[in-house]
Amino acid sequence: MKVILSKHAGFCPGVRKAVDTATDAAREEKVFTWGPLVHNSEMLAYLEKSGIRPITELPESGVVVIRSHGIGRRQWEELEASDCRLLDATCPHVARIHTIVRQLPPQTQLVVVGDCNHPEIQGIVGWAQGAVSFVNSIKEAEALKVGAPSAVVVQTTFNRDRAEEILCLLHEKQPEIEIYKTICPATELRQQEAAELSRNTEMMLVVGGKNSANTAKLVEVCRQSGVITYHIETAKELDPRWFHGVDSVGVTAGASTPDWIIREVVDMLTEINNEEMGEEKKEENQEESQEALEQQTKPLAVGDIVAGTVVQVNPEEVLVDVGYKMEGIIRKDELSFRKVEQCSDLVSTGDSLEAEVTKLTEDLLELSVRRASQDKAWQEVREAFDNQLPVTGKVVEEVKGGLIVDLGLRGFMPASLVDLRFVEDLSQFVDQEVTVMVIELERRRNKVIVSRKAHLMQQVEEEKKKTLETLEEGNTVKGIVRRLTSFGAFVDVGGIDGLVHISELAHHRVEHPSEVLQEDQEVEVYVLKVDAEAERVSLSIKHILPDPWTTIGQKFKAGDVVEGKIVRLADFGAFVELVPGVDGLVHVSQIAEDHVEKPSDVLTVGETVKVKILDIDSKGKRVSLSIREAESRTRRQPKAEGGDEGGSIGVTIGERLGSLFATESEDKDEPQQGEQPVEQPVEEPKEEPVEEPAEEKPAEEPKGEPVEDAKEEPVEEPAEEPAEEKPAKKARKKPAAKKAAEEGEEETKEESPEAEQSADKEK
Repeated sequence: MKVILSKHAGFCPGVRKAVDTATDAAREEKVFTWGPLVHNSEMLAYLEKSGIRPITELPESGVVVIRSHGIGRRQWEELEASDCRLLDATCPHVARIHTIVRQLPPQTQLVVVGDCNHPEIQGIVGWAQGAVSFVNSIKEAEALKVGAPSAVVVQTTFNRDRAEEILCLLHEKQPEIEIYKTICPATELRQQEAAELSRNTEMMLVVGGKNSANTAKLVEVCRQSGVITYHIETAKELDPRWFHGVDSVGVTAGASTPDWIIREVVDMLTEINNEEMGEEKKEENQEESQEALEQQTKPLAVGDIVAGTVVQVNPEEVLVDVGYKMEGIIRKDELSFRKVEQCSDLVSTGDSLEAEVTKLTEDLLELSVRRASQDKAWQEVREAFDNQLPVTGKVVEEVKGGLIVDLGLRGFMPASLVDLRFVEDLSQFVDQEVTVMVIELERRRNKVIVSRKAHLMQQVEEEKKKTLETLEEGNTVKGIVRRLTSFGAFVDVGGIDGLVHISELAHHRVEHPSEVLQEDQEVEVYVLKVDAEAERVSLSIKHILPDPWTTIGQKFKAGDVVEGKIVRLADFGAFVELVPGVDGLVHVSQIAEDHVEKPSDVLTVGETVKVKILDIDSKGKRVSLSIREAESRTRRQPKAEGGDEGGSIGVTIGERLGSLFATESEDKDEPQQGEQPVEQPVEEPKEEPVEEPAEEKPAEEPKGEPVEDAKEEPVEEPAEEPAEEKPAKKARKKPAAKKAAEEGEEETKEESPEAEQSADKEK
């Protein structure tokens, strides 16, 4: 037969504290307890032998110990006013209920869930200021009238499942009722273990006083599982006939049952079992039972790692039940290396913790979660560092130069190792879970350096390798624009950044990628080339965009006059954008009726002009344009190099002579296609001094280009320089030059005005 002892059987921390307080005081003085210290006759007999006697009236002198159940306000005030020395051993959970009740306003209706005759309930009611109602069952809860305001507390040893049903019912009746769940975590844990043990054994033994409320609840919990359950006070009540044919027995005990009574029960079970076994089995069974009992009653020592449940949370410390004779204390600084204002920022009542025993005396048990977690964390971090494995932790603080990561110990992450790119605002990572690589470790100096960047780079390399294996030329994939430069855009296509050259961004000319893209934008790209060895990928956006040349023939036809924007100037002409991606060429000979040396003399980039479409070659992606024919009646003059235009005598003479010779030239030469007859310039009647030289020159000089002689006279005037070019260009309209311009030569090879003047003189 296998005997299984519940881990949390026996004294709870509150009862143990009360018993130890009384026995310690009894060594020097006469000790009284206000009511029975425990609900166990065997234990009470033992205490009485030690000189500890329960009372209900005040003695004349001596020490009075307040038991774990606590007392009401009236009894407390009477004891304080007496000559007795008062020792308070009230359970911390009961004391918490007293505080809650004491702080409720007098008009608040107090509902107490529990046995109204229990000493704990009587003590609680003694601190109430208003009306009090009692509920011990679902039926009583259904019959209760709950007003507002109201509040409810629960007896610390009450059945957890039944309490939940009652609280839900009360909340349905009065949604605004304040509910305080005050069941002792140790009691709740004891009941949970009893239920679990009863489901895995064939029989349960519950050891405890017949009048003990918490022991009676354990019996109820076990029987609810359907297992055979016996309630005994001592080992003398065991009947060997109970165990015939039973393979496993579970043992638990109430909070008032001392360890030595539990030991007697286990020893008796072992003897009963041995009577039906051979010698080897007897020894083996005795060893197992002894080991289980020793484990249950094993004394603690400094350095031990214990598991416990948080039973009370104060601003500066936490009380933990570790199954010892007293509750362990964990100071705020020993909860974690984190800096917090109060303990509730880290733990809550009911939380399970592992802690190291740092100090142990008869009246003090101090624990440290920080030390226990650090020892365990160092092993995990060391393993991660040796095997280059990632670890996960929470960012708890921003400090100068980086972040603090909680790995169970303090890990520092420099700002430069937070992300793949530098992060200015590190506060965005606080309270976030991050995965990092341990890059430096030195326990002697308690130094741990971690890097999130290293983990991200590891992920990127894995993703890059996978992408290069699957990426194929000619495919269209989605990507994220990561960076823009003057020569193109880098697009992340799965862990690797491919380059979209600026010439591959669009069909039209793009000066800078920011004109068509922005960072973090999702785009579709065409894979032009993949170089796996060099880890280079060439991409194109233009390739998947519709080609405007395929529809240009539908939008325009030869002979149309449209508006366009000059996008580029060259020596041989100007490029005009008709639609984005389609530029037409205006040859230098088609810019104006007058000779233009360079397109930049009369046009500027960005200027909007009217053009006539001469020819469209969609296949060859060429469009021939003409400004001259689109604006046949508008003359474009070359840009003046300096001075005021038309403000000198020389300019007036040049214009008039140019008009005269232009008229004669037109009589000889047929006008070119698209040209209009040259109009006479508007005469300015006020410029009388110009007429005399203008009349002499035509009479003396032959037809040709006599303008240069007329321009020699006003050379000294700076304002006359623009006037020299105007008549010269008008006089240079020769049929040969016009013919060359119509044939679309890249450059019109005409003689300069100075060369023509020299030739005339030689003639």
